[in-house]
Amino acid sequence: MKLMPLVYVTDMERAIRFYSSLLPASTVVTTSPYWTELNVGGASLALHLAEMVNHDGDGVALSFDAAITLEQVVALLSEAGIEPSGEICAQPFGRSVTVSDPDGLVIQINEHSVPPTS
Repeated sequence: MKLMPLVYVTDMERAIRFYSSLLPASTVVTTSPYWTELNVGGASLALHLAEMVNHDGDGVALSFDAAITLEQVVALLSEAGIEPSGEICAQPFGRSVTVSDPDGLVIQINEHSVPPTS
């Protein structure tokens, strides 16, 4: 069984542009006017067209672990026209920053701290 987070979107082309910019190493596996599947480092992210979505903070959350520093992530996103929803924040696990997709879904991007070696 394969885990496939599903994001409901109101504009497929806009969503593909956003998620391809947010996840530049992703590749489109399949696409149609109603369904797109992105390969993200061996995992899948599915986009499903809906007439209306309500991302009010309830339900499933979407987050990604960064392979680079959050400063680098923010710079790359800014180049793609995606601005963070706030500042980089300290977390018990490291740091995080959030962005919102075009339909208002809040996405958390994490940078996990590496425990010090002794």
